[in-house]
Amino acid sequence: MSILKNISKQDQFIALFLLKAIILYLVWFLVYDNWLLKDGLVDDFLISHLVSATEFILNLMGYEVFTYNDAVGVDGTHGVLIGAPCNGLSLFALFAGFIIIFPGKLKYKLIYIPLGLLAIHILNILRLVALAIVVVYKPESLEFNHKYTFTVIVYAFIFAFWMIWVKKFAQRK
Repeated sequence: MSILKNISKQDQFIALFLLKAIILYLVWFLVYDNWLLKDGLVDDFLISHLVSATEFILNLMGYEVFTYNDAVGVDGTHGVLIGAPCNGLSLFALFAGFIIIFPGKLKYKLIYIPLGLLAIHILNILRLVALAIVVVYKPESLEFNHKYTFTVIVYAFIFAFWMIWVKKFAQRK
């Protein structure tokens, strides 16, 4: 116990935060690898919804669209394939995990987490719409946009949502 007395409040906060993050990551890893990944239902559900929502928006925009299981695109293109790493589930866990381990009232977390997950899902749908359109007009840039442009956009969005939590809700009484 005397070792904790010599550590500043800020260092205690950081150490506790990192410990919680490691524990939550291990729990997520065990749950995902041993249950969700093997079962596939959550991944399949998310991919199916992403395909349907992307198709709906592209149709609204006037494009003729094709879908096939985990692929969606504008007719005449190869479209985009949505794999489990791109369905948003790991982003949901990352976002929710940060909010869970960061200080704040439970009642705010119970509102903020679902709203954040919904926002991330909508952003992922818009990302897929944009990628499907990229395939139409500039297919050679698909890989770059998938790997860099939209990765930066999505992570910047999640970071901004975290910062809103830290600044507006984490210390709220």
